[in-house]
This record gives sequence, structure tokens and C-alpha cells, in this order.
Amino acid sequence: MGDMQYILPAIQQVFTIGNLAVIFGGLILGMIVGCIPGLSVTLGIILLLPLTYSFSSPDTAIISLLAVYVGGMYGGSISAITLNTPGTNSAIATTFDGYPLAKKGKVKKALDTSLFASTFGGIFSAVLLLVCASLITKLVSKFASVEYFSMAILGISLIAGVSGESLLKGIISGLLGILMAAVGADAVTGVMRYTFGMDSLRYGIDMLPAMIALIALTQVVQKLRDFVLAEGKLEDVTKIDKEGLTMKEARSIVPASIRSSTIASILGAMPGVGGGVAQFMCYNECRRASKRPQDFGKGSLEGIAAAEASNNAVVGSAMIPLLTLGIPGDGVTALLLGAFILHGIQPGPTMFTKQGVIAYSIIIGCLVANLFLYPIGKVLTRAVAKIVQVRYTYLAPVIIIFCFAGAFASTGNTKELVLTAAILVFSYLLTLLDISSTPLMLGMILADIMEMNFVTSMMSYDKDYLIFFKRPISCVILVLTVVLVISMLRINKKVEALNQAQMDEMKKGSTGEE
Repeated sequence: MGDMQYILPAIQQVFTIGNLAVIFGGLILGMIVGCIPGLSVTLGIILLLPLTYSFSSPDTAIISLLAVYVGGMYGGSISAITLNTPGTNSAIATTFDGYPLAKKGKVKKALDTSLFASTFGGIFSAVLLLVCASLITKLVSKFASVEYFSMAILGISLIAGVSGESLLKGIISGLLGILMAAVGADAVTGVMRYTFGMDSLRYGIDMLPAMIALIALTQVVQKLRDFVLAEGKLEDVTKIDKEGLTMKEARSIVPASIRSSTIASILGAMPGVGGGVAQFMCYNECRRASKRPQDFGKGSLEGIAAAEASNNAVVGSAMIPLLTLGIPGDGVTALLLGAFILHGIQPGPTMFTKQGVIAYSIIIGCLVANLFLYPIGKVLTRAVAKIVQVRYTYLAPVIIIFCFAGAFASTGNTKELVLTAAILVFSYLLTLLDISSTPLMLGMILADIMEMNFVTSMMSYDKDYLIFFKRPISCVILVLTVVLVISMLRINKKVEALNQAQMDEMKKGSTGEE
């Protein structure tokens, strides 16, 4: 097995004290940002990103960010169960059964079920990533500039296609991102674009301040606004009891965990789907296949397992298109793509030959993070659940200071602080218009890849614009783009309908109890 020459050094690299320490730290940070409603996994990754510049190697940086991703996906279930408020979008389905079970005084059982299923789904998809990554890379090793351009189109189209209820708004957001990436000197000709005579824009908009403003600061401002409007009123956290998950109950949720992990791994590997879509499809399928479907929505352990196995299974499988094709699987992996580029790693088919040890270090790091999730979750869940009670008026200023410090640290230039503030105002205006900033961020990241490969293709094939359809692989990718966008739109409609039906059922149940 040719890959063993990379796998063995990668294992040695992951199992160093430094890498194990960043995995522990990343998991804890992820659990904290994941469980606090209004914060998110993306915020945790952005807060950590500037600190990763001080790490000794790029794979350590990426492993630490992946640990935040893994921890955050579980952390979202803590507030979903104790507060009926999902900490992350991927924990919405966890509230359907987690909170009803918590109301019955079985908070520990609900949290244990969530932790078991999260760990199961995470390990399942990390093993899948380890097995599949190299095989997929071999299939796409023949890619040239034409195919890379088509893949970039696929990435942008799919993220735009799943950016909320409006496809048009998603496309507008993506195009704005491409426009922002065009600011500064043209990489090919050196011509200045959209600088308006300002020296500060000569070198373009730096990716890290843009990420911080678009994702982290915008979330904090929104949450602060909601907190002020609610006059600081938050539900009390349910006390955690001592009765955990029994071995018999753990065995009973294994079939739901396997089913959910399998479906989510397939969906997660499709660029642009992510945990938000997977959780509802897995929850619905597990309810359909269950021997006790009537318990779903009333505190079913299978329901919690279905929701939680799905969102952690997405973590590993969403890394498959990112590592093998350089195309993000969801919004978080779009951020990770930016982190890869900032650390000088170019994900894609060549990564497994040119940077094989780094590629396998990242994959094995993802697997180790999922293995560590269970013991860390067992020890720290109770403490993390208490953090939810911290007043947001204390929390927000600390996060804002970290964000601006991170933006400044990226270049050490004060112009980044001004740029971050300007992008924050712009991003907040977009949220008022209900336009997602995820496609915008992806547009910024993929625009350079698109432009360079488009120019290279035109120079190589004498400005033959039809070359993208003449080369078979490129043509298949473009056709696949159209097919997947249409199917994603249909899936989104189905998920919305399922979600609405579930919410209606829950409302009927609660009124019936009263």
C-alpha cells in the first residue's frame, strides 16, 4: 500500500504532546462556543485562527481547527437539551427529543445519548475519510486548469444553492464575494482593480479580517441585539441529574446511530449540503424505520441519537471533497479552506502526493479528536452547561476584543482594524436584507482559484470558451453542478416541509399537555 509511506509518519506526527494538547484544547473550545446560543463552530474556528500562526507546523493548525469543529458539533446539543435552544444550526433536530426528555428530569440521560451518538457518528465518518480520500484523489489526479475551474464553479453554485430560502440572494452574495476578491492588483496582469486610488486596497482585502467580520463579529452583533431586545431574559438551565445512559439503552440506539451516520456521511460528502440538511433527513428516516415511531418528539433516545450522529458524521465526510477536490462540503469547511490557504496548504488531488504526510496527519487528527470527544464530554459536559448562564453582556465584549485582536495579528497593520469594521457594517446590512454571508465568503476564497484557472485555460486553448464542455470530465462536472443545484433546492423544500410539520406536531403536543 503506497500510502503507508505517508500514514506512518503522519501517525507519529499526530501523537506528539503538542498535537494532542491542541486537540484537547480545540475540543473544549468547540464545546463551549457550540453550546452558547448565538455563538457557533465558525466563531470558535475564527477566534482560534489567528493563534494558529504561532503553531510549529501547518498540520497542527488545521488539526486544532478540526477539533473545534468536532467539539462544537457536540456542544450544540448541550443547549438544545437544557435550554431548548440549539447552540448550532445542526442541533435543531436535537431539540425535538432532547428537551422533552430533559423536562422529564432525565437531562443526564439525554446528554449521554447525545455524546454517545456524536462520538459514534464522528468516528464512523473519520474512518470513511481515511479509507476514501486516497481512492478519490487517484480518480481526480488527471485534473488540469479546465477541470479546476469547473470544480470552483461547482463549489460556488452549491453553496449559493443552499444559502437559505432564496437562491437569488445566495447568488447575489456569492457574486459580491467574487467582487471583493477582485479588489487590488490583478494576479495575471498587475492592473489595479476597484482600489479607488486608495493605497490601503492595493494588495486587496486580506482573507482573515474579512472572515472575522463576515462571520464572527456579525454573529456577536446579532446576538447582542437579540439579547437587548429580550431585555436580558433567558430561560433557566435545567439542573443535570445523575441518571445516565445504561448499557442496554446504549445498545438500543446503535441501529439508529449506524443508519444516521451512513446517510449523513453520504450527504456530507456532497459539496454544499452540510449538517443542517442531513439532520432532518436522518431524523425522519430513523423515525420511519423505528419500532416506536410514536415516541419521536416526546423524548425518544433514538431521536436524539439520529440527530446527533448525523451532525458529527458530517464533519469527516465534509472533509472528503475539501481534501480531495479543494471544494468545501459546508460553511465550516469553507472557513477551513481559507485556513488551509492561509497556512500554505493547497487542498486537492496533488495534496496527497506533494503534501502526503500533512494530508494524512489532518485525517488521523480528525479521527483522534473524535475518539477523545467521549472522555472529554463525560468529564466536562456539566461544567460547560453552566457557561450558558453567563450574561451575554459580559461575553460579547470579550469576543469582540478577541476578534479585533485576531484581525490586527494577521498582518500587524492598523488598516486591518478599519477594514474589519467596514466589512462588519456591510455584513450586518446584508443580514438585515436576509442575505447569507457564507456564499460571499466562499466567493472570496474561490474567486482567485477560478480566475487563475480560467486565464490558464484560455491561454492553453487559444481562447476557446467551449473547452469547458469539450473536455469530458469538465463537462460532467458542469452538468453535475446543474443537477446537484436542482436536487439541493428540492431537498431544501422537503426539509423545510418536514421541519414545519415537526414543529406543528410539537406545538400540538404542548397544547395537548396543557
